Parts: sequence; structure tokens; C-alpha cells
Amino acid sequence: MKLNIYDNKKIIKTYEAEAYDLMFGTVEDLIEIVNLDQLKSGDDVEIIKLVGKTVVSGMDIIKPLLKDIFEGLTDEELRNVKVSEIASVLVDVIKFAITQMSKGANLKN
Repeated sequence: MKLNIYDNKKIIKTYEAEAYDLMFGTVEDLIEIVNLDQLKSGDDVEIIKLVGKTVVSGMDIIKPLLKDIFEGLTDEELRNVKVSEIASVLVDVIKFAITQMSKGANLKN
């Protein structure tokens, strides 16, 4: 996952993270702000649009999550990130969480 910090239209810093292991409470919080039924039926572009719309309503959940994923990320830097990039990261996190939960369910069967 990658998150760019901008100064106007120029990238001044990039944070990267390989993967993020979500805690169940975080998954619960994300599920509250994202409609999973709509996620299942859409392609990546539609999913990004949907998640982008939830960024504002879930800011109290999303900001700490992003700061946890990208070590060293500050509130001031977050002010200079494109919403579309935040949405892309959240889509990656949600897909990763769903994959991990599916793997766990398959191990029990």
C-alpha cells in the first residue's frame, strides 16, 4: 500500500506499507461505515467511489487507522493526501481483511 503526501500537485513524500494485520475491532468499525453488500457487487472503481464517500463519515476511525498503517504519518500530512488515495488504501485494507477472514473460515472446515 502506498500513500502520497502532496504540496499542491507535487508529491513531496510517500509512505509505504506491505500489509496490515487488522484487529477485529477495527474490522467492526470499518463495516459500520462501509456497505459490504455494495463492495461485493462492484468493480474496483465503484468500490473506490463508495469508500471515498465514507471517508468523511468515518474520519474518526480512518485517521487513526491510516496513522497506524503508515508509521510516522502525521495529522498535518494527512491534510495533504488525496481522498482518492485514502479510498484506495481503505479498499486494500478491506479486501485484505475479507481475505484473512475467509482463510480463517476455511481452516475451520
